[in-house]
Amino acid sequence: MTDVTEIPTISYATDGDPMLRRALIRVIEKISGQRRLKRLYDEYRLQGGSDRPFWQEAIDRLRVGMNVDARQLDAMPAEGPLIVVSNHPFGVLDGLSACHLVSQRRADIKLMAHATFERAPELRPYLLPIQFEGASSALRSNVAARQAALQHLRDGGVVIIFPAGRVSTADKIFGPATDAPWKLFVSAMVQRSNATILPIYFEGQNSWRFHLASRIGEAWREALLMYELARRIGSDVTVRIGEPVHATDLPNLDDRHQLLADLRRRVYALEGTSS
Repeated sequence: MTDVTEIPTISYATDGDPMLRRALIRVIEKISGQRRLKRLYDEYRLQGGSDRPFWQEAIDRLRVGMNVDARQLDAMPAEGPLIVVSNHPFGVLDGLSACHLVSQRRADIKLMAHATFERAPELRPYLLPIQFEGASSALRSNVAARQAALQHLRDGGVVIIFPAGRVSTADKIFGPATDAPWKLFVSAMVQRSNATILPIYFEGQNSWRFHLASRIGEAWREALLMYELARRIGSDVTVRIGEPVHATDLPNLDDRHQLLADLRRRVYALEGTSS
């Protein structure tokens, strides 16, 4: 059963943010989608949670349909260290969807994601929290998360990573969105883990409002992420799953920059492929 004495509010505003930034994010979240999402989450908590995996519960309550080829899903290794790398077009929905899909084959999941989601107790056992503040404590926390990810892989588990570390953005407001440059630590993790790599590609992108907000400022951008999740309620998400490849079979394994470029190519090569 879930403890319902205190139901947390999930927000991209953090205590470490300057007061004005924190207030701006919270106000925009409340008027653009957070209340709708909070209502769904509150209902879940007040009902005592669920015996089902949280990912499945979240996808069902959001009424999100998953368009995925079952044969691609079945090709996912059922055991052994696995790094899932994906583009990051939507935000929260990417993490929920990826975990939902992987959980159909594996239970030993860890998700590298924004530390704000530690506020949800259902997510804490699965999170490798990343801080986006510049403080030295945040940097230490991020190093610890990466070390924990590597240890989880050495123990034979699954780590799901969005290597861009931020949601895909369009150069032009109505143009196509792509990931920011991927973080080099992903290459180091591949090199040191001896894991199998599974590329995943999510079709689609956020609304023009999000890309407009991204041009205004980072606070506006983060504030609209709740809106983008609420906007996806009752929609379908198309996911392409690539062929698993073991680290030792990757070209340029010794060159972190070339390796990272190869991983990104493998993900984006799935764009528009038939399921």
